[in-house]
Formats: sequence, structure tokens, C-alpha cells
Amino acid sequence: MTTGPNPDISEFAEFADSLRGRRLRNERVVRRALRRVGDRPGNAAGDLAAASTALESTLRDLDRAAEELHVQNEALFAARVEIEGASALFRDLFEFAPCAYLVTTADTRILQANEAACALFGRGKNALVGKPLICFVPLEDRSTIRSAVLRAVSDTRVSEWPATLFPTGAREKIPCRMWVKPISTPGARVASALSWNIMEEKDEDLF
Repeated sequence: MTTGPNPDISEFAEFADSLRGRRLRNERVVRRALRRVGDRPGNAAGDLAAASTALESTLRDLDRAAEELHVQNEALFAARVEIEGASALFRDLFEFAPCAYLVTTADTRILQANEAACALFGRGKNALVGKPLICFVPLEDRSTIRSAVLRAVSDTRVSEWPATLFPTGAREKIPCRMWVKPISTPGARVASALSWNIMEEKDEDLF
């Protein structure tokens, strides 16, 4: 999906400032002309002509402003449609990916989960969101996973390690391979979130 040219908001702000300045100047001309007409009714022709010229100039500027607003509105609407379309595409790619995808906080609390993750853990999204991922790991493996998560949070690369999951109600443990990528805000030294890709390792994958 391509992204069209974005509207140049700075240019429009510049145009608006210029228009505001011309409007103030023309307003002063009109007010001065009207004041003079009131003071010297017999010599009103020149002042009225100046006021008429200023008024016509202001009306032309207002027409230009209305046209600019129309163009900017169309550009912003097109940009919004483009962004919403791209957002929907990537949301679908996340939701319907064949692998389990999660987004968690740095301490593994689940923020988002796709359909494959729900199937892997045997839970709906409402039951997963807010739950720490670490609670689906067998007790004897949790310290190892916690250490791996701490390393991943302070790294910028994708970390990979084998792990075992044991969702509540599962008949047996599930051997998996995890890929974890830290998500950081600009300028932050430590990740604010983690992106997880979890694949179940079948028996045939182990040989």
C-alpha cells in the first residue's frame, strides 16, 4: 500500500498568517475611511473608493482562504483514509498470522494477542489480556524465562530461546520456541513493551 503526498501544514499556516495580516491592514483602511466620511461628508468619494478597494481585496482573500481550506480538507481526508487502510491491513496480518503473536509489557503482562495465541493458550482474548505470560510457564522454568526477559528488555535485537508452556487446563506441557523483540519509545534506554512470536515445536521439529 502506497502513501500519497502529505499536506504541507506549515505552508498553510504561513498562508493563514499572511491572510490575517492583510485582513487587519484592510480593516484599518475601511475604519479610517468611514471615520473620515463621518468627519468630512463633503469629501467622501476618495475615502469610499479606498474602502471599497480594501473590502474587495478582503473578499478575494477570503475566497482564496476558503479554497485553500477545501484543498487542505480533501488532502487530510485522503491521508486519513490511507492511514486507516494501512492500519486495517496490518491488524489483519497480526490477527490471522499462523503463528502466535503477543505484545506484552516489559514484565510480560499481555496487552495484545492474536487468534493463534488464543488457540495456543486455549483462552479467549479477554482471558489473556492483563495476564502475565510468565504464569503460563511451569514453575521450575520461570526463573530461566525471567532472566531471558530481563536480557531481552535491555537489548535492541531479536532474542530467541526454547521454552515450555503449560496453560491452565492443558493435559501436557507444550515445547515452544520464542522470538522476542523489544519495543522502545524514541530516546528510551529500556524497552517499554515486548513483541513475541511463539511457535509450538512438534515432535518432527525436534529431530
